[in-house]
Amino acid sequence: MDAPLDPLVHPDPTHPSRLYRWIRRTVSLTGVENIPQPPFLIAANHQAWYDPAFIIPFFPESPVTYTMAKRETVFNRAWKRRLLPLVGVFPISPARGELDEAGVRTVYQILERKGVVLMFPEGRYSRGRAIRQLKVGIGYFALQAGVPVVPVSVTGTNFLYPFRRIEVSIGQAIRPDPPAWWALSQRAAAVVENVRRALMSGLQRRRKS
Repeated sequence: MDAPLDPLVHPDPTHPSRLYRWIRRTVSLTGVENIPQPPFLIAANHQAWYDPAFIIPFFPESPVTYTMAKRETVFNRAWKRRLLPLVGVFPISPARGELDEAGVRTVYQILERKGVVLMFPEGRYSRGRAIRQLKVGIGYFALQAGVPVVPVSVTGTNFLYPFRRIEVSIGQAIRPDPPAWWALSQRAAAVVENVRRALMSGLQRRRKS
């Protein structure tokens, strides 16, 4: 992506801010065995606005695990615009549940920089164990960027009170099949390589003669 990064996006995934690191250390890290090498996407169910606080700490400190929030309502104060990028939150302006062009571009830019993006494919809050129909956008991101998706199930955040148990389950990474044009591109590249070898072989024979 040649376009400049949104100024409200933390610019370097490999260098988390001190605030980001402090928040992460308030929760023990588990489920490491199911976490792939970055970049990747995290797909989680969504019960409350503070779900990221119970998901992000379970992933490595670096690179930053980014998540998104509405520009118009969450980034509506100067102090929020200073604070939120420090913990990996970046702005979007969704329309009818779909990401805006700037938000889509930001996701790809983060993945290109070897970052991690947490997404909630339901698009809005669910309740209890029921999951709303998932939007397909995360599938397109995974295919186009060539990254795996890590499923994360969260229970207990819909009603918070003392001593209530929050359960976070990190599943095995889902590695999407490449689109057909990738396979065609690979076959075309193999033909070109065979042509190159044949040309090189022909040149070598002529030198010998």
